[in-house]
Amino acid sequence: MICFASLFWALLYLVHLSKADDPEAYMGAFDMIKRWDYPAELHDVITADGYILNIFRIRHGRAPQTNATCHRPPVLLVHGLGAGPSEWLLNPPASCPAFILADAGFDVFVLNHRGTTYSKRHITLAPWDNKFSQFTLDELAKYDTPAVIDKVLQITGEQALYMIGHSQGTITGFMTLAENPQYNSKVKALFQLGPIGTGTYSKGIIRALFILYDLLKPVADAYRTVFGSHEIGWQWSFVYRPLVRLCNIIPFGDDICDFATHALFGPSTRVLNMTRAPVYLAHIPNGITTWNGLHWGQLSSRHRIEHMDHNPLENIQRYGQETPTPYNYSLIDVPVYLFWSKSDFLTTPLEVEQVLMKELRPEVVKGSFEVEGYNHIDYVVATDCADTVYLPIAKIVRGRESDMCSQ
Repeated sequence: MICFASLFWALLYLVHLSKADDPEAYMGAFDMIKRWDYPAELHDVITADGYILNIFRIRHGRAPQTNATCHRPPVLLVHGLGAGPSEWLLNPPASCPAFILADAGFDVFVLNHRGTTYSKRHITLAPWDNKFSQFTLDELAKYDTPAVIDKVLQITGEQALYMIGHSQGTITGFMTLAENPQYNSKVKALFQLGPIGTGTYSKGIIRALFILYDLLKPVADAYRTVFGSHEIGWQWSFVYRPLVRLCNIIPFGDDICDFATHALFGPSTRVLNMTRAPVYLAHIPNGITTWNGLHWGQLSSRHRIEHMDHNPLENIQRYGQETPTPYNYSLIDVPVYLFWSKSDFLTTPLEVEQVLMKELRPEVVKGSFEVEGYNHIDYVVATDCADTVYLPIAKIVRGRESDMCSQ
C-alpha cells in the first residue's frame, strides 16, 4: 500500500513538471479579476446568524466610459453547489460570464455563499467547528442571499437588482423570494441557468447518487446524528492541478476525461478546453457540506421543494410542526427567465416541465429558452456563452433599462 501511494504521488509530481500551468491556476478569484485589468472591489457582508461573507464587485468593463451619465444596473451572480464564485471567472474575458456582463454595461457583483473558499468566517465560530458547517439550502436562502442583496443595494444606492443563478444558485434564488416575499420588490428579474427544482429527473452520476441516498437513507440519518455536518468538497488544487494533466499525457486520456465530464454534466456538443482544466480544478470543487448534500437527497427522494427535515422535535422548533414545510413558489412575483438544455443531465426538460413550471405561477415565467447542445457546466465555461446566454440576457435587460450603458 505504501509503495502504491509513493508511486501515485511520484506520478503526480512528474505530471506536475511536464507542463507549465496557466498562471490563473495559482491565483485567487479576486486576483483573476485584476489580472485582466477589470476594476475589482471586495466587500464583507455579515448575515443575521453571524457568517461573514465576501462579495466581489466589478464596477464596469475595460472599455473607456463613453457616456458618464448612462446607467449600470447591478446584477448579482449566484454560484452552484461546490462551484463557488470562481465559476463566473474561469475563462478569459471573451468567454467569462462576469467580464462579459461588465463589458455589456452591468455593475457586476459575485456572491460567495457561506462555506466557500472566500466565506469561511463567522463572528464566533471557527471554520473547523462542527457547528460552522451546519447549514443547508434553507440557510443560504434565509440568510445569505437576502444579506447580500441588501449590501449590493446599499453600495449602489439602487432600489432593486437583477439576479443570475446557475445550478444550485437557481434554487436558492427561488427559495429566497419564497421565504422572504418582501425581497420580490428588490429583484427586477431572475435569470436561471440550468434551473433545478428537486433533482428528481436528473440523469447520469447525479441520478445514481440520489438513488444511493434512497437506499442508504437510514445510514445517512445516523451519520448526520453522530457526526453533525462537515465539509466534503475540499479545494485540493495541489492534487487536482497535476492530476488533470493526465488527460493530456496518458493514452486515450482526452477520451477518458471527456467521458467523465459528460457522465457528470451531460453530453455537450461543445469541446471542453482541457488546457484550461488546471484552472478549473484549482478553484472547483469547494464549499460542499454534508448537510447541504443531504438536503438535495431529500428533495429528490420526496419530489418536493421543502425545508430540511431534521427530526420531529427540531422541526417543531423550526417550522411549528413535526414535518418540514414546503416552499411556496406562488409567492415569487418577479419576471423569471429559464435557460435549459436537452443535453443537461442535472436540469432535464422534465425537471423544468414537471417541477418548475408547476410550482411557478405561469404569469411570472417570461421566457423559457432551450440552449441547444449545452450540458450543465457549459453555462459558465463554454467558449460561445457570450452569444448564447449572456448577451441575450443583456438584451432583455436593455429593453427594460432605457438608459443602460452599452460598450
